[in-house]
Amino acid sequence: MLFDGLPPELPTATLLSSARHGRHRVIGGHLRHWLSDRWAWLRPRTVPMIVAFVGMLAVLGSTKYLSTYACTPHHSVTSSGDLSSPRWVMIKDPARDRAASPGHLRIVPVRPGSGDVTITIEP
Repeated sequence: MLFDGLPPELPTATLLSSARHGRHRVIGGHLRHWLSDRWAWLRPRTVPMIVAFVGMLAVLGSTKYLSTYACTPHHSVTSSGDLSSPRWVMIKDPARDRAASPGHLRIVPVRPGSGDVTITIEP
């Protein structure tokens, strides 16, 4: 017994799953690893990315607003007399209106005492 050496270890049994089940586990493990790497990168940058996204939406909204604002004709409208009067007069700015005159702008209340108005452009 002294010269036999160390006793041999017992054999270890390994349980193997089916090929299909093993493939799904491997793919799931790779996907979890990929997502954890992306989340580790995104987590400290979440607030700056939200602010950048909101800023992008604000820039797109202001671009759309300014493009539609630039395409509409500008008219100065002022009231004649006191503000309770329903009559309005359009004042033309000759510096802005270099092209043909657009006509007259008429603003009248829908019914007496109402805050609603009807706007009519007459050529």
